[in-house]
Amino acid sequence: MDGILITILIVTGFLIYKLISSSRKQEGYKRWKATGSGNTTNEETSKNKWEHGAWLRHALGVVTPKMRTCPVFDEEAVVWCANLLGIEVMRLKEILQDVSSHYREFWIRKRRGGYRMISAPDKELKAIQDMLYEKSGQGVSFTGLVEAMAHEVTIVTAIHNIKSNKGSKTAGVDKMKMDKYLQMPKDELILLIQSCFRKYQPKPARREYIPKSNGKMRPLGIPTVLDRIIQECVRLIIEPICEARFYPHSYGFRPYRAQKHAIRDIINVINAGCKSPYQAVWAVEGDIQGCFDNISHRILLQKVWRMGIHDKRVLKIISQMLKAGYIERDLYHKTETGTPQGGILSPLLSNIYLNDFDWYVGRTYMEPHRKCKHKCNDTRRLKWAGTTPKYNFRYADDWVVLTSTEKEAFRMKRELTKYFRQKLKLELSQEKTYVTDLRKGGIHFLGYIVKAERKRKTPDPATWTEHLVGKPLPDMERLSKKIASLLEQVHRIELYSKPNTQAAQIQYVNSIILGLAQYYQPSICSHAYHAIDRRVNNAALAVWKKLFPKQYNQMQVPLKTLCNLPHRHEGYESKTFAIPIEGKWFGITYAFITHSRHERKPFDQKMTPYTAEGRRRYVNYRNKHKLLPCDRPSINTPEDIALACYADGKGWKANFEYFMNREYAYNRDKGKCKCCGKPFSITVPKHCHHIDNQLPIERINKVPNLAWLCESCHRMVHNSPIPPELDAKVVRKIMKYREKLKP
Repeated sequence: MDGILITILIVTGFLIYKLISSSRKQEGYKRWKATGSGNTTNEETSKNKWEHGAWLRHALGVVTPKMRTCPVFDEEAVVWCANLLGIEVMRLKEILQDVSSHYREFWIRKRRGGYRMISAPDKELKAIQDMLYEKSGQGVSFTGLVEAMAHEVTIVTAIHNIKSNKGSKTAGVDKMKMDKYLQMPKDELILLIQSCFRKYQPKPARREYIPKSNGKMRPLGIPTVLDRIIQECVRLIIEPICEARFYPHSYGFRPYRAQKHAIRDIINVINAGCKSPYQAVWAVEGDIQGCFDNISHRILLQKVWRMGIHDKRVLKIISQMLKAGYIERDLYHKTETGTPQGGILSPLLSNIYLNDFDWYVGRTYMEPHRKCKHKCNDTRRLKWAGTTPKYNFRYADDWVVLTSTEKEAFRMKRELTKYFRQKLKLELSQEKTYVTDLRKGGIHFLGYIVKAERKRKTPDPATWTEHLVGKPLPDMERLSKKIASLLEQVHRIELYSKPNTQAAQIQYVNSIILGLAQYYQPSICSHAYHAIDRRVNNAALAVWKKLFPKQYNQMQVPLKTLCNLPHRHEGYESKTFAIPIEGKWFGITYAFITHSRHERKPFDQKMTPYTAEGRRRYVNYRNKHKLLPCDRPSINTPEDIALACYADGKGWKANFEYFMNREYAYNRDKGKCKCCGKPFSITVPKHCHHIDNQLPIERINKVPNLAWLCESCHRMVHNSPIPPELDAKVVRKIMKYREKLKP
C-alpha cells in the first residue's frame, strides 16, 4: 500500500508540474506575440534577457540581485547539476552568469497546436574562444582550461587541423602516422586523447635538419602525432587569451596577419613623416642569436602566467613539452632551453616570449601616454616632451625599429642589446644587427629591401616633389636562390615519359611560380617577375628540346590557348611551352601577368577571428569581397555519430576517418549531388557513397573515394531502374559509378 500511495503522489505531482509549465509557456508566448513577435523596445528586451533562466538560478542557489552584477553560486548545486548534464563546472558557471549570450530563443509551433519555446546553444568552440578573447582583454585570469582542451569539440577540431596539414604524413619516434589514428573508432580515439591530458608524458621529438637561406642547416623537432594533437588542443584554447594581449605591430604566426602587412606598416610610417624633419629614415635591424634554441623555460612559463593562464595543469603540460628532449641518430638528448622548431605550439610560445620586448619599445617610445584620442596627437606629445618616437615591427624573431636620427638609432641598439641580455637572457648578434640609413641603403626584411626614395617623376612637373617615400623592393639575392630551386623542378619534367605525369609536374611548377608572384605582389617587382620568367623559359626550352627534339618549336603556344589556369591566361598572346593532352594544351604560366597591387584599404588592427566585429572587418578588408569560409561543418547527425564504432561487415568500416572525410567530400561537392547536381537541404535525403567498395580499410575512406549522392541517384547507382526521361549526362555519371562497384 505504501508503494502504491507513493506512486500516486509522484504521478499527481508530475501532472501538476506539466499543467503549470504549459500555462507559463502559453503566457510567455502570448506576451511575446503581443509585443509584435519579439519587436520590443531595448529596455524590455534587456529585461527579458535578464529574467530568462531565473528558475535555473533559483534551483542552483544563485542569488540574483536587482542590478546586473556577478551572481553568487551554491557550489555544491552547480557541481551536482554539471555532473547531471555532463558538462564542465566552469562552463555551467559561465552560462549562468549570462544565459542570453549563450543561447538563442525562438518559438516553434507544436504538431497538435500551441507553441514551444526552444533555446538553441551557439557553436561551442567558437563561443568558448570568443569568450576567452573578451575576458582576456579585460585582464581576467583563467583556470580550468584543461577541461576546455579535453572537450570533444576541441579534439575533433584539432584532428581536422592536423589532418589538413602536409606534416600529418610524417611520423615521430613511434613511427605512427595520422592514418593509424583515423582508423580507430571515434569514441576510442577521443578517450585516448582525453586520458593523455590527465597524465601527460610527451615522447621525445625526432630531430631532422632542413637547409636555411644562408647555407646552414636548421634543426627541426618532429613530435609524435598524438603529441601534435595535444599541442593543437592547447593552442586552440590559449591562443585567444594571448591574442587579446599581444602587441598590435607583431605579425608573425598570428591569424589574419601576414608578411605583407608588416611591410605595408613600415611603408606607412615612412610616408607619414614625408613632410616632417623627423621622418623615420633610420632603422635598427635586429638579429637574435639562436632565438628559438636559447629561450629560457623558466622565463617563458612566467610570461605564460602573466598572460592570464593560471591553470597550473596547463603550465605543467607546456613544461613537459619543452623538456621532452629529442632523439638524433638513436641517441636521446635533453632540452634544457629553447622551444622545439617544428612543434605546433612553438610559434605561439615564441610570440609570448618576445611580446614583452614589443610592449617595451611601444610603451616607451611610441604610445606611452595614451591620453589623446588620436595617435598623431599622442606622437606630437612625445616630441614636445623631448622623446623621439620609435616604431617597432616584428615578424617571429626578425624585428625592425625605425627612428629619425642616427644618434637615436645607435643608442637604441645599445639599449636593446642590454634589454635582451638582462630581461630575456638572449644575445643580439652585433655583426648582424645593423643601423641603416634608408636614404642610402635599405633594410633587408622578410625577403624585401625597404628604402626611402623620392617619388617617380610624372609627366607633369608641377607634381614633382623632393619628399621621400618608402619603397619595398624584392631582395634579388634571396629571390635568385628560390629561382634556382624552381629550375630544378622544371628540369624534373624531362624525367617523366607519360603526358599525365608531365602535366602534374607542370602544375607543380606553376604553383611555385604563382606563390613567388603573390609573395612579391605588394612590391615594385616588374624586374623580379621578368627575371623569373626569363630563367624559367630558358630551362623549359632545354627540357622540351630533350623531350621533343623535332617538335619543340611547334609546342610553343599562346597563353590564352592553355586549358590550365584559363582565367589567368585570358587575352595574353605571349607564347609558352606546353604539352598536348586529349587535344588541349597544358603549359607553364608566367609571373609577369601577375599585376602589382597595392592595398586600397589600410590594415585594420582590430581584425581578429575571435570577435564577430573582427571577423566582419576582415571580410570587408579582403580584396575578393567574398564571405569567409564557414566553421568546420558537421554533417554528422547523432545517428551517424552513434555508428562511429567499427562496423564489421563485408564492405567498408565506418571508422573515425570516414566521419571526418565525408565532411571534406561534402565541401568538395559544394553541397550538391555528384550525379544530378541537386543541392542538398534538410528535407533532401542524401548518402555518402563509396565509389570503390572493395578497397582495403586504409584506402576506402579517403576523400577521392567518397561522393555525395541524393537518394534517388544513390538507388540508381545500386542497380535501381533508371527512368527513360532522365538526362543523358546524369545517366552517364550513374553508369560510371555502377561500373566501379564490385559485387
